[in-house]
Amino acid sequence: MIFPSVLAAGECHIQLKMGLLIAPDHIRIMERGRTQVQINNDSQLFIRGDLITLTDQEQFMVKEFSRGLRKELPEIVTIAMDSMELGFDALDKIVKGIAGTDAAMGIEEHFGELKYGVLKKFARNGENFYIAPQALNELDDFFTEELIAQVNTVVTDSLKIMLSAMGETLRQNEFGLEGQNLDVGERVDLLSKEVEKSLKLNGDRIAEKARAFCERFEQLDKTEARLQNQIPLLRNYDILSNQLENNN
Repeated sequence: MIFPSVLAAGECHIQLKMGLLIAPDHIRIMERGRTQVQINNDSQLFIRGDLITLTDQEQFMVKEFSRGLRKELPEIVTIAMDSMELGFDALDKIVKGIAGTDAAMGIEEHFGELKYGVLKKFARNGENFYIAPQALNELDDFFTEELIAQVNTVVTDSLKIMLSAMGETLRQNEFGLEGQNLDVGERVDLLSKEVEKSLKLNGDRIAEKARAFCERFEQLDKTEARLQNQIPLLRNYDILSNQLENNN
């Protein structure tokens, strides 16, 4: 069972070194849950709560950087959240279709725990978007490896228990079909194939949007570097980092 690859076109070497919260009227750059840098209305710059006096050129660069973050971050959070919702919605429908609504209730609790793991990395609430510090290539790994491994474990273990219980009930029920025998392996395999099929419907759209992220973030990293040259205090709060350049 495979979620659509979020950065399938190649490796992304850009890393988000700090948490970012994008709201309609401000951007907060956070470390361990505390705001270190804030940009209000794409024009005012605060560092640890202090308003920084900007020249016209510096204000232009702050606006350029702020608008760049504002353009990219909500989109990447939306892609991540859409991937999660697409996957779990498909799973929910298929599990209920195979095992029935009552039998599937137990598995929903496990899905809730998996969703919580995603929400620690990405969150959106109305027009507010948050992304935790992470390497962008880990976004692909998280959805195509870590999350899928957890989903497979939950689905396989829970569904086998549910289907086995259903089979036992049918065998013991005098009104059931005599000799009914649920092939658990077949049902689990069917679930995997159906989920993969459902995810594929929107997988191409998600992958196409994501492929452009690395190139755009590389440009944004250069904008940040120019801003740091103008305002040296910002060097203490490096948001974007190109790991490939740092390793050379």
